[in-house]
Amino acid sequence: MKMMIVDDEPLEREVLTMIINKENLRISQLFEATNGLDAVELAKQEQMDVVLMDIKMPIMNGLMAAEIIKEDVPDCRIIFLTAYEEPDFSYQPIKLGAGDYLLKPAHPNEIRQALIKYIPALDHPADRSLPTIASCNHEDIITIMEFIDNNLHLELHLVTLSELVYLNSQYLSRLFKQETGCTITQYITGRRLEKAKHFLSYSQETVMEISEKCGFSDSNYFARVFKKYEGITPTQYQQKSLMGRKKRINSFNNFVM
Repeated sequence: MKMMIVDDEPLEREVLTMIINKENLRISQLFEATNGLDAVELAKQEQMDVVLMDIKMPIMNGLMAAEIIKEDVPDCRIIFLTAYEEPDFSYQPIKLGAGDYLLKPAHPNEIRQALIKYIPALDHPADRSLPTIASCNHEDIITIMEFIDNNLHLELHLVTLSELVYLNSQYLSRLFKQETGCTITQYITGRRLEKAKHFLSYSQETVMEISEKCGFSDSNYFARVFKKYEGITPTQYQQKSLMGRKKRINSFNNFVM
């Protein structure tokens, strides 16, 4: 799970980082941004899962940033953290589809409770069977699934996928979930991990080479994601598969002799 803290106050970011790290939540990467404009760019670039964001910031405020982020990354959950208490002001984040609205200074337990609402809903392909093209009846979704399956090595962004079928990105995101039971991010991650397991089992390539083939530009991040979903590292999985093949070969040789 990718999470971003957005606040123009360095001390506030430091405290929030400490709170989140102490809670030991399922966060694979934690990013920081100092204003709304940087947050928008980073959220789109990294396809962020959760954003904890202040509202009053220079260059671009949190409300404007949230509106753009929700257009670029519809599945992203946004939690506002602000000192404002006016009822009219607090209504706007809800209108923008924010997950929660916390007042500063938020207690660590309040932050934890806001985050754990969304963590179970985030992508965990090992917990479910991925949908197949054969099980889908919607032509546009089939097109998207086929494109993803054939281009797992590329950077796959929602905007690019939506352009393939001439649909609004937010509409495509909802439609994909409705037709398949999982989000586009879940599907991409699941298919990449399936492909990675195949290469780890049957190829002689290194973990770094396999991670790149499967669309993970950072092999360290690939290792963390793989362990989170499979319970072991890619290297351990590769070694386990190799030992299994050797045992099968030895059993066959003993049988024919």
